[in-house]
Formats: sequence, structure tokens, C-alpha cells
Amino acid sequence: METDFRVHALASGSSGNCTLVRANGANLLIDAGLSARAIESHCRRLGVAIDSLDAILLTHEHSDHIQGAATLARRAKAPIISNSATLNALRERSTADFPMQILPTGDTFTLGGATIRSFPVPHNAAEPVGWVIDSGQGRVAYATDVGSVTDNLREAIRGAHLVVIEANHDIKWLWKGSYSPQMKAQVASPVGHLSNEECAELLAERMAEGTAATVWLAHLSRENNAPALAKRTVEERLAKQPCAPHCVEVALRDQPSVSWRYGAQAFQMSLL
Repeated sequence: METDFRVHALASGSSGNCTLVRANGANLLIDAGLSARAIESHCRRLGVAIDSLDAILLTHEHSDHIQGAATLARRAKAPIISNSATLNALRERSTADFPMQILPTGDTFTLGGATIRSFPVPHNAAEPVGWVIDSGQGRVAYATDVGSVTDNLREAIRGAHLVVIEANHDIKWLWKGSYSPQMKAQVASPVGHLSNEECAELLAERMAEGTAATVWLAHLSRENNAPALAKRTVEERLAKQPCAPHCVEVALRDQPSVSWRYGAQAFQMSLL
């Protein structure tokens, strides 16, 4: 059977994170950090009605990842899926019930012919995770809000055709910027956010394996990064070694940006 596997970045950054995944007839959101109205509008422009949503996968409970989650889940009658710690944290913030499904970190479930698995990531949240979605042919690995590189992260992106990975800040911009010393230390900590340089080293390791991939640099800081800088840092690092074919793009903060389809290159797509 031919795979119909598509991913659309609706927003990626501290103002909101949301990614639409369409896998063999199943429609998923990874995080819902925009208003429910904004997410519905973006999905509608991509031809996905909100009542056709099958699940919302949460990485963690910070507001820029959950803003519209409970409302969307109720409207779509689609479960919010994550581990108990994340769902409990979400329930503390929600004023009404919503459908949910507990998935212990590291466990797997299937939906629409796709196999979906969470994996642990280091971040200052209750029990943060990344996600791997495998259509049977194509594979997507998604990890934002990652404080440091771990073996779980390395394994998740190994062999993935689309890697969505945090490149939050340039370390020099962070230390010279306007954040308080405490905030700078938190961002740079092993449970904070991945820098451009750390992201570049991880991707250099991944791309040396010989499997082609599209890469989206995600969750860029408004204060301490810029799309051109993040992309240049990664591409300059990859240019220093033999690499598998690759395409590096940036998922923008405040608007829908890149889209990907299994078997094709990434492309910029304006939904405004």
C-alpha cells in the first residue's frame, strides 16, 4: 500500500507549538499550544476538519504546548494522549473534562496504520517526551524543549526521514542577551533548551549514518536566535564532514511554515 504521510508545522516557539501529522488517513496533532480557534483555522486551510482529528499527542504541560488542547479534544472528541504525569498537570489547569488516554513513556500504540511511540527527553517539566511516528515506510521523529542530547534522543532520530529538533538559541546571544542570570542558566541547563551548536553536533552524528533526511529546526527563541543563524550554524557544521543527502529548514515561531510529505523534499508553505 502506498504511504500517504504528511507533516505540517503550524507554529513552533515560545508563543505556541503545534504540528499536524497526517498518516494514512489518521490526523494527529503534536501539541496544541495555540488557541483552539487558530488551530482549527490552520487545519481547515490544509483540508482537515477539526472533527476528523483522531488524537492530540502532548510532549509536556507548559502553556506554549497545551493552550488549545483541552478545548480541541472536547470539540473533536479526540483523546489527548500522554503519560500520567503530563495529563495530571494538564487537568490541574483545565476547568472542564476532556477525553484522554494514558500512554506510559516509551510505550507504543497504533492509529491509522501508523505506529506511534513516546520517548523521554530532559526538560524542566513533569515527564516530558518526544514522539516517533512510523507509517510503515516513512518515519518522523519529533523532539522540542530538549535540554541535552541523550541516547534516547539519538535512537529516536536514527533512520527518521523527517527530524524535527530543537535549535532554541545561539549560546553567545543567550549570554549577552536581556534575560536575567537565573533565566539564562535555566535555558542553558541540561533540562533547559538545546542550542544551535548542540543541535548541529547531534545532526552531524545523525547525518554521518548515511540515511537521507529532512530536518526542521524548531522552537527558536525570539530573543536569542534567528532562523538564518540557526540554519547557517547547522549547515556549516554538516559541511565539515561527509553526510547523507539532507534538507535543512526552519519551523517558524508565529505562523504555519514548512510542510513535508514522505518521498518529497520539504517546502515552505504560507497558509496566511
